[in-house]
Amino acid sequence: MKKKIIAILIAAILIIPFNVKAGNMDSYVDWYLDKTVFAHQYRNGEDHITNLAWMSVDSETAYCIEPGILADKESYYSSTNNIYDTNLGGIDTKRLSLIGYYGYGYKDHSSRSYYMATQELIWRFMGVENVWWTDQREGGNTFNIENEKNEIMRLVNNHELAPSFNIKDNYIVGDRISLNDNNNLLSEYELSNGDININQNTISLDIKEGNNTFTLRRKRNGRQPAYYYKSGYQTIGVFKGVYDFEKTYTINGTYGKVTVEKYDNDTKTKESVSKYASLEGASYNLYDSNYNVIKTLSTNENGTLIFDDLIKGTYYVQEVGASKGYTVSSEMHEIVLDTDNINVVINSYEDIIKNKILLIKALDDINNGLCIPEEGIWFSVYDVDNNFITKGVTDDKGNLTFELNYGKYIIKQDNAPNNIDKVDDITINVSQDGITQNFALVNHPINEKTYKVFSTKKGNISLPKTGKHSILYIFILLISSIVYYEKKTA
Repeated sequence: MKKKIIAILIAAILIIPFNVKAGNMDSYVDWYLDKTVFAHQYRNGEDHITNLAWMSVDSETAYCIEPGILADKESYYSSTNNIYDTNLGGIDTKRLSLIGYYGYGYKDHSSRSYYMATQELIWRFMGVENVWWTDQREGGNTFNIENEKNEIMRLVNNHELAPSFNIKDNYIVGDRISLNDNNNLLSEYELSNGDININQNTISLDIKEGNNTFTLRRKRNGRQPAYYYKSGYQTIGVFKGVYDFEKTYTINGTYGKVTVEKYDNDTKTKESVSKYASLEGASYNLYDSNYNVIKTLSTNENGTLIFDDLIKGTYYVQEVGASKGYTVSSEMHEIVLDTDNINVVINSYEDIIKNKILLIKALDDINNGLCIPEEGIWFSVYDVDNNFITKGVTDDKGNLTFELNYGKYIIKQDNAPNNIDKVDDITINVSQDGITQNFALVNHPINEKTYKVFSTKKGNISLPKTGKHSILYIFILLISSIVYYEKKTA
């Protein structure tokens, strides 16, 4: 039973990470010579030849780090993690520890050549001018360990090569991203801080507002470089661990936004086709993917509005209220906000309110009892500020059509046959879209004391006494009319 307990205790001790601490004569140093290998150290103009010495401290692989000084055999040394406790100092212990760590015993570095390569690199690091290995003290064959040395130094030089990711400038809040390590080193690193998931060679994280910062560090094994010293003998090193190395990464999380830019559909610009209309004040709803209203905003004086502070997702935007002088667009815009589309712009081309104005021009021929179409009569259109807009002339049926945008206008008759008067100016208000305003205009000879102009407006219709043919024609003119007004001669 006692033997079993002792065996369990020994096994437990063997699996506990060995942390070297400063101690006085607490570590057992030994070495043996491989007499089939001769080490040549060229120092101070001389070739110093010794057999390859396999060194150990408490049965762990160790190295000579003080060339030319004897190491005591089968004896106890004091231990430390601080090189300045020894008779050495002022050396790059980081570089030294990396050579020892990535040398013999690292992963598949288990051959004698790797031990020789590691010891040679340490000697060279400690100032030995040249090192080579032979199978005889004088002459013989030279061992080629260049591949082993190159591999160790590749790992040493890459120790501070960290995982590399193709990180974009910004990611949208609410996105979940996965990034692959371009250097294929992620398996050798662990998370020091932050909120990410590591899976083989890929990290994943949920994007939050601001800096999504995380730190990766080389995996630890609980060990540090250890140095062993004894008065009158050389210092020995064991490199089962190295210094910590870590790198911090920052991924920026930002909210998405949807900008609505309203344009005049006629000009295709921010300039309205009508000076009485405005792109300001059009209201739009922002809906979520289930068509629930999130926000309602109105365009500013430039016809612009911005829905911001939006997370990743699908949204819809639709106009629900027109600005002054425009119609409401029924178009529903679908927007998908993601990291590739953080800022989306919707160009909304709005239609101005328009009316068709139909003038039906006739001449009351009292002598013949007729009302006949009048061709070649010019009419000009002005806005209420007396700015000329357009003009036109009646056809052979006495018809003339204008299309006018939102606003108020005055139509003036420009010409008339001899001894025929002109109708009074017509004031037109275009405020509702899609309406045709019809006006039947009848002129009379100037010597007539009274004549009437008929137009389409709700009210009673009074017809001139011009005979049955004239009355029939007027009815035809006004069959679709809804406006009426009367003029008397002066």
